[in-house]
Amino acid sequence: MDQANTEAIMPAKRPQFITVLCILSFVGIAFSLIGGIMNYFTYSTLATTGDLFQGMGVTEGGEQMGEAMNSMASMLGMDYGKMATSALIQALLNIPILIGVLLMWKQKKMGFYVYCVFELIQPLLPLALGLGLVGGIMATVGIIFAILFIILYGVNLKHMS
Repeated sequence: MDQANTEAIMPAKRPQFITVLCILSFVGIAFSLIGGIMNYFTYSTLATTGDLFQGMGVTEGGEQMGEAMNSMASMLGMDYGKMATSALIQALLNIPILIGVLLMWKQKKMGFYVYCVFELIQPLLPLALGLGLVGGIMATVGIIFAILFIILYGVNLKHMS
């Protein structure tokens, strides 16, 4: 009888798989946050200079090469202003994702739902901002990892309260 009371008082031990997933998520969030902030400043700088390849004109044929590369960047939908906005918003979306992971670390189901919503919004943001082909590639890669982690966390949802 005393053993039953002791088990009811002590919280269930977190499964090792959830621990590993949460640690991987913490590392991923840190990289995503740092990368998003760095990308914001990089793209903001590129948006203000206007011409990524402007210095290529000093070499023979460099001006034509620079123009060709700028036109290719334009064709791919590389609008540096939009890319800077996307990078900043994606970096900020790591905050609710972190909250979701922290809740799952504490074995709370609500963390899974918070995580799912924001983890799916984050990779779709480049498409919503109209970043063209580059946005499509970014969204595809991002959504693959988001779905993978959602499935892995979902398998362990039975261990959360």
